[in-house]
Amino acid sequence: MRRLPAWWPCFVAAGWVTDCDRVAGMDSRELLERYRALHEQGLISEEEYQLQVGRIKAAERARILEEGGVAALFHLEPGIAGRVLSSQVFWVVLVLAMMPFILAFLGMPPEQGMILYFAFLWFFLYLKLFRFNLIGAFPLDFGTAAMLVVFPGLTLLLPAFQWLLGGFYALTATRVPLLQWPGFVFGVGIAEETTKLVPVVLVLWLARRGGRRLGLQASIVLGITAGLAFAGFENILYTERFGARLFGLKFTLQDVVLSRLLMTPFLHSVWAGITGFGAGVAAAAGPGSFIRGLRIVVPWLLFAAVLHGTYDTFSFSPVFALVTAAVSYLVLTVAVVVAKHWEGDSAAFLGGKVL
Repeated sequence: MRRLPAWWPCFVAAGWVTDCDRVAGMDSRELLERYRALHEQGLISEEEYQLQVGRIKAAERARILEEGGVAALFHLEPGIAGRVLSSQVFWVVLVLAMMPFILAFLGMPPEQGMILYFAFLWFFLYLKLFRFNLIGAFPLDFGTAAMLVVFPGLTLLLPAFQWLLGGFYALTATRVPLLQWPGFVFGVGIAEETTKLVPVVLVLWLARRGGRRLGLQASIVLGITAGLAFAGFENILYTERFGARLFGLKFTLQDVVLSRLLMTPFLHSVWAGITGFGAGVAAAAGPGSFIRGLRIVVPWLLFAAVLHGTYDTFSFSPVFALVTAAVSYLVLTVAVVVAKHWEGDSAAFLGGKVL
């Protein structure tokens, strides 16, 4: 039988290694070398080796943090500052954290700044939680969609649709839900969802002209982007134009801002994401006639308009509003799963843990 080294008990008795006179003066590197030698000689198991190595490294890290002060942050991970500065996560969190300060510096009123802030925040939440695979897309595509929503969307398209559909808009001023519903669906719903959809279609068309084909998931995110941009800038227009009045009802300005920044970015992005899916299906079908594209896209547009109009009609009832919003979100989530399945991507995010 092989005779064990004299210092063997010090290394096999867990918990009192540093009490042994033979090894008390060893630093962490020497201790790691000793354990590595024992492991290579077959005197300790792999599990025992990994356990002791973990303990030694943990004790060394604790010693460095305790004795090194602030400098220990950089001593433990050499080059960590450079890696942090090159990290996308670092810059995304910094931009989100600093955006209220930046908007205030630019002279934007606090309530309008918070409206834009929540729109940006929702965009990153979608990307993180849904883990979209943006096949064929460039970051500029989403910026272009957002800019097109603002101009010509909110400045030209929406006013034009409001004028064309003025008869339906007039129905929204009644107090009878059965009359309000077609007004909100075929007036507000059609006008606003089309205003959000047109930029998505334009970006998809421009990408195809440039030799790129965006995937279904990318099309959904284009729709979400358009919806968030629409909600952000529409809410700013509401606070400027109506102040404390909304749909003829009186609110405090804080009530209007709070309700719109908390609710509308999510809802507009959900409905626009649904129409973005329809536009993506039309794009995936390949080149075809304009009529063929309309046959694919219009049903999705009408579906989103119905959800939108139904929510607006019954927004006075928290129960009906909640049910409509939940159904809308369910439809979007199903569309995301279908898009992931279509593109061979994993739909495992549904079973993933958020926290």
